[in-house]
Amino acid sequence: MVSILKSTQTNHYAKIVETLDSMLRDVDELMEDPLFIENIHGEQELSLDQAVDLLNGIRLNFLPRIKPPKISPAHESGMIDVS
Repeated sequence: MVSILKSTQTNHYAKIVETLDSMLRDVDELMEDPLFIENIHGEQELSLDQAVDLLNGIRLNFLPRIKPPKISPAHESGMIDVS
């Protein structure tokens, strides 16, 4: 049951990241469109830049955390035999 919930949560997180990526791509395309840029003022452009930073920060919360590998004390001290 727990593994099913974790799988569902992982899929939901992936969907959220996918949606945020799509939003960021759309804003990026708009920011490259000269007609769009010409019809907004500097404060609006600054607000869009801040929104992009906000969305990137939110996106980071939904990415899987990479756990550092567990290293044994023997490996850390260089006393491990790899032959």
